Amino acid sequence: MSGWSSAKRERVERNFYKFLHTCYVNSKDKGRIALGEHLYDAQIRFITGVFDALETDVHRVFVLKSRQLGLSTISRALSIFYLGVHNGLKGALVFDTSPHKESARKELVTMIKNLPKELRFPAVQGTGSGNRESLTLANESTMLFMSAGVKESKSSGTLGRSEGLTMSHMSEICSYSNPSGIKAFEQSLSEEHPDRLYIYESTARGYNDWKDMWDRARSDESHNKCLFLGWYLKPSQSIPEDHPDFERYGAEPPSPKEKEKIRLVRDRYDWEITQSQLAWIRRKVDPTSEMDDADDDTDMLAEQAWTEEEAFQQSGSVFFSSKDLTDLTNKYVQRKSTNYMFMMGEEFLMMRVYRAENVRSIELRVWEEPHAEGVYVMGIDPAYGENENNCRSSIQVLRCYADGVDQVAEYAWPLTTTRHLAWVIAALLGWYGGSPRSEARYILELNGPGTATFNEIRNLKFQIENAAQMRHDAEQRGLLDVFKNVRTYIYTRPDSMGAGYNWHWLTTTRLKITLLEQLRDIASNGKLRIRSLETIEEMRSITRKDDSIGAEGSKKDDRVIALALANYYWSSKIRNGLITQRRTRAAEEARSHLSIVDQVTLFNQNSLEQMFAQKRQARNQLQLAQTRHAWRNGSGRRY
Repeated sequence: MSGWSSAKRERVERNFYKFLHTCYVNSKDKGRIALGEHLYDAQIRFITGVFDALETDVHRVFVLKSRQLGLSTISRALSIFYLGVHNGLKGALVFDTSPHKESARKELVTMIKNLPKELRFPAVQGTGSGNRESLTLANESTMLFMSAGVKESKSSGTLGRSEGLTMSHMSEICSYSNPSGIKAFEQSLSEEHPDRLYIYESTARGYNDWKDMWDRARSDESHNKCLFLGWYLKPSQSIPEDHPDFERYGAEPPSPKEKEKIRLVRDRYDWEITQSQLAWIRRKVDPTSEMDDADDDTDMLAEQAWTEEEAFQQSGSVFFSSKDLTDLTNKYVQRKSTNYMFMMGEEFLMMRVYRAENVRSIELRVWEEPHAEGVYVMGIDPAYGENENNCRSSIQVLRCYADGVDQVAEYAWPLTTTRHLAWVIAALLGWYGGSPRSEARYILELNGPGTATFNEIRNLKFQIENAAQMRHDAEQRGLLDVFKNVRTYIYTRPDSMGAGYNWHWLTTTRLKITLLEQLRDIASNGKLRIRSLETIEEMRSITRKDDSIGAEGSKKDDRVIALALANYYWSSKIRNGLITQRRTRAAEEARSHLSIVDQVTLFNQNSLEQMFAQKRQARNQLQLAQTRHAWRNGSGRRY
């Protein structure tokens, strides 16, 4: 279905601005005003964003905002206007509490009653004031007023009780505490009406369900419009140069940190921060200190955010540097990947791997397929493993070099049993370690269901080794040829699924700190390359409170733990061997461009060098043993 035509968009948008010029409200700063005569840049961007979405056939608009930008008022005005120009629509305005719902209903009734008659806007039917739960216009469009409730309970709010909605505006979602109600509510929204419109609008207030909704919308922008509206989009939020406070807060030029924020706002949101605005935010965030010293005030930063990442502030001490994560995102994150889904059967031979049909069915993302001579390590955190709040099993596949590790694949899925997780592990080991010259190892978290997963891996290995009649006709080559990959891997390396080749890990509080500290180090020194935006977002949610390190609020950290496990294995047991072999990223890249003859020559040369190095080491060990023997027998030299 195509979106609105340009003519329809222009007509409705023009009439909405005309509506705003006759729409009066009582403002906090200026008293009774016509909305259209005092529009902020933030409000204009919001209006434009909504109509841009409709013209491109996108019907869900997510608005992350700073405080006091007038978005709630302009959204309500748009909602009632939308019902007024579309006959027979059924809409809903949803608020966090009943008092806010009542206030909004009265505001809209007053707004409609004060419209000039020549505008010919549909009047409110009935008594002229509607009732507590709804109002109906003369064109048979109806607006419901609902509250989500700030505490989840059986009686909290009225979400989920409506049917057949084609328009909704959910306001200040950060204050909702009714995720089951939100899910039920969304089931009532039309997916087909050409004029459907659903607006989700809120400030941030930490890592919560609104953060999850925002992240999901950001990851699927073909169906969602995401708007971030920062504090600088309100003209009054500045200090004029002739104001007495400007000398105190605006005289100093931007600090390096402020320059970086100004650059981000310009590049990402097409807005140039003025010195007057800089003076205002310095005074607003902390009137007693410089801006650079005020970044610890997470509550104020969240309410007056420069960027969407800054809006979602954690209450604890942020563990991973925001700058490091931004650098990783800009340099290495790749949204384009090859995506797979697993279809499990009663037995391993029945498992099939297919290309994922849509975003919701993606279990495995692959950015780099196996290299014939690659060295790989898999970090595995089963669901409810290291952290009982984790609801997904996660696997991180890293390619290892002497000078770092690259994320090449990521598995994350909430509906995996220990048996099926063992099969996925085997499939990935067989795929990435199936070449005679490649290596693939894993480190498995044994807490929770990890031990059961390990037992299933051993059972699977036994079945394949002792069932010669097991055959499997693959539909495609590569990852999809699961059985052949795994069988080849097991036969090539008899210890491939045993404790000698892999690491079965039991995390304690102390060891978790070690894992995450090492991950933080490698994330900051350029040795780690992350392709997954979801992993970066999980890393942003990690905070430290005393000796506790983990995800903030309802956020998950299974991807991060799996990544930390893989990194720890590389640094502890794999890296030194690669250093000896001089297998850096640059060397591996140069090697991949060599001819077959050159590769054989280089292989022989490295083998010869390794042989001489081993012989030197053996001679040194022999000399050391002879010296110790001589001392024990009293024949050693004394000085």
